[in-house]
Amino acid sequence: MYAILIYLMALMSFLILVLVVMQPAKQQDALSLFSGDNSSALFSSQRRKGIGYLLQYITGIVGVAWVILGFVLTYLGK
Repeated sequence: MYAILIYLMALMSFLILVLVVMQPAKQQDALSLFSGDNSSALFSSQRRKGIGYLLQYITGIVGVAWVILGFVLTYLGK
């Protein structure tokens, strides 16, 4: 069982990497805050639609599951 959980942890790690790379870049928004082009970009309403939001949501869920699995593996390793 421990070996299966280790493989699951490795698979989840790879999945997190893929999900983070697939997310749309947010550099332009951060750069516009510093340049002063769009000072209201920080407080503008953000859309909660689209593939970017879905990827962010899935990444959060997989990340929390990864941390919980890490705690379980730590407990089983003792």
